[in-house]
Amino acid sequence: MRFRRVRACLFVLVLMMTGNVIAQDSPPTLLMPRIETYKRIEQTELKAHVFANEAAIAGKPRAAIVLFHGGGWNSGQPEWVYSAARRFAGRGMVAIAIQYRISDENSITPIDAMADARDAIRWVRDNAVKLGIDAKRVAAYGVSAGGHLASAAATIDGKDETKSSANAKPDALVLYSPAVAISTSGWARKLLMSRAKPEEISPDQFVRAGLPPTHITQGDEDVVTPFSGARNFCRRMSDAGNVCNVRRYSGLGHLLTRKLDEQEFNFDADTAARADAWRAEEKFLAERGFIDDVASKSIGGFDGPETVVRAHAAAFNTHDVDAMIRLVADDIVWYNIKGDEMSVEARGSEALKKGMESYFKSLPSTKSEIHTMFTNGNFVSVRERATWKSKTGEDRSQNALAVYEVVDGKIKRVWYYPVQK
Repeated sequence: MRFRRVRACLFVLVLMMTGNVIAQDSPPTLLMPRIETYKRIEQTELKAHVFANEAAIAGKPRAAIVLFHGGGWNSGQPEWVYSAARRFAGRGMVAIAIQYRISDENSITPIDAMADARDAIRWVRDNAVKLGIDAKRVAAYGVSAGGHLASAAATIDGKDETKSSANAKPDALVLYSPAVAISTSGWARKLLMSRAKPEEISPDQFVRAGLPPTHITQGDEDVVTPFSGARNFCRRMSDAGNVCNVRRYSGLGHLLTRKLDEQEFNFDADTAARADAWRAEEKFLAERGFIDDVASKSIGGFDGPETVVRAHAAAFNTHDVDAMIRLVADDIVWYNIKGDEMSVEARGSEALKKGMESYFKSLPSTKSEIHTMFTNGNFVSVRERATWKSKTGEDRSQNALAVYEVVDGKIKRVWYYPVQK
């Protein structure tokens, strides 16, 4: 098996397996939110960033997902969960990224953020008709401290001053490295400023029957929001008769970082694990009727297969062969097409792994940038530009095309087309 320089363009695809050529001069337009005010506190307006992809089925109420960013309660902004919001919007949901009050160690504490989270969910339900959503299918998504706000909305009854009669509890929880067990947290104690004890706002202390189904993504080396907290939370949920599962990622830290010595900043997320986590989140929601497959498949550029290909490309750029191989089927076949001839470049994941290891050894500087991507069912086509330095130090680059077939979250076949310099 030979891996030529064209392998530097592994992820450049634009031909679809329908036999048609799909040409795009620029990447698809990025879905942007509509920003609305959901709450006012004196002179402060808190905003809801609403992502709704109009390519989904019109006239049919969709499920909603309300997203809360992380940041340790004292930092962060809705933009931090834009990528997740776009992903869920691409799956046919209405995704709403929420601004909430940030703790300032003066007058604002996590208790205020918890109240904002409840009011945000009430606002979504109060505006169900306007938003085009089903008020009985409102999920909450939270990252780290945002996971605390989402789970607290489900478990802890607040004494809110509100004119709304809408329910503030979400119908499902999707949590990512969440702070669900904070009874012993010195950081939470500091931010609370004697307004409450950490155990009084710790979701795991309020588990009971009748709570929404919950899915948790968690690295077992997480030192910010430890795996033990998520595990024990889920055990209590299950013991109370609720549905709760933890998807555990061995050897990874907070937010699935591989950088275990620094887990609060400069995250180095494992691309394969993250792609797997996204698929698991979407499967959890689909199984409970929050994702409409028909609506989802009508939206190009957001489907699960694209997520797999992007993760594969990201692993290629870090030369992480193991991460690449985790995203391919054991019986993958990699075809090379030249003119009227098609040959097998690699058959099986082990053969592909050996070939990639040899390739990266010969061209250690190679990188790839995706220029266009198009998804049609299980097939993803991409046009990409690869760059590398020659053995004499000269900058080199080239474009290429390929088509990936993704089945059950794994790349099963690849058709690789000739290179254009």
